Amino acid sequence: MYKLDGDREKSGGAMGLFSSEAAMSDDVCFKILARLPVEALFRFSCVSREWHRLISDDYLRWRLPLLASAVFYRCGDGASEKPRFACTTRGGLRECSLEFFPFHRSSAIVDCCHGLLLSYSSFHSMFYVVSPITMRWVELPRPPRRAQLSVLAFDPRHSSEYKVVAFTGWLPRGAELMVFASETGTWAERSVQWGLHPDAMTTTLRYFAGTLYILAHPNYAVAVDLGDDSACRLIELPEAMKHGARLDMSAGGLQYACNDGGRLRVWMHNESSGGGWVLKHSVDVNGAVVALHPEREVAYLRAAWKLVSYDLRKNKVEEVLEMEEEGEEREMACYVVNMWLFPFSQHMLDCLAARTVVETSPSDVKECSV
Repeated sequence: MYKLDGDREKSGGAMGLFSSEAAMSDDVCFKILARLPVEALFRFSCVSREWHRLISDDYLRWRLPLLASAVFYRCGDGASEKPRFACTTRGGLRECSLEFFPFHRSSAIVDCCHGLLLSYSSFHSMFYVVSPITMRWVELPRPPRRAQLSVLAFDPRHSSEYKVVAFTGWLPRGAELMVFASETGTWAERSVQWGLHPDAMTTTLRYFAGTLYILAHPNYAVAVDLGDDSACRLIELPEAMKHGARLDMSAGGLQYACNDGGRLRVWMHNESSGGGWVLKHSVDVNGAVVALHPEREVAYLRAAWKLVSYDLRKNKVEEVLEMEEEGEEREMACYVVNMWLFPFSQHMLDCLAARTVVETSPSDVKECSV
């Protein structure tokens, strides 16, 4: 019988993971780990430093499917639903319980970014950053001013650090904001000038690799560098922005997608040619785009209680992600408002590592360190 053991010297197995009379090779260990649910991998990474090192290895990461997370509402008769969170499971998306987070009933989800949630308690005027996948959460210092719009900025492909951007006021052609950086643990107040009237700005925002992108009327994307200088630049869109338009990072570049009257068009921003746009796809398909695949030419479209991945090259449905497999709630439509796809990474493992809550109630908080 193989047994789990985090001590390399006692186990004698490959990478200290398994022990037996005949040590298993690294390849066999990786094949076993690749078949486990993602939640199990995140939990096992806390067993020991050796397990953490093995599970965060790039060799394993490239053999795991992409993770998906989504914020959605349930729409029913007279329902006044709070936003909910779902993540990938085999064959679909399932709602994640937030019972481990002791303030989940007294706060509301205000944003989601690459698997992390930003929750806000209006009663306490406090922000919380929550990781439902790793069951970790952290309370931020109280912000010096009240926020009108709040955004979470996290990209596990590049760093385990995150930022919270809180817009606190509007300038004639810009905004005043506060930025919390997990690296420093403090809020910093800034002013940005993006050259457009605040009424032109939408709440469609995406964050990638240090830059926050905001769609704006009539045909712009505002790129805000979240570095120390908070520099802004305007990117002119290929056409007038329409309802349901989406910016995403795919195939190494910024892409813009819009479905207008059943015609889905996807452009790619070409930095090398002076910042112009190149039309990559124009296909007849219904459904609002909620995300683009970060590596492949696939769009994710919203339906009543499911998401459909659509291959833009082959012009056909590739996969249907069910929001509910069974139960009465399936009759209640799910409205996905935000979706992210990202790889399993060490940055996701390390994020919020200082405060970990595992199956807790408000009176039973436990910490886990690696």
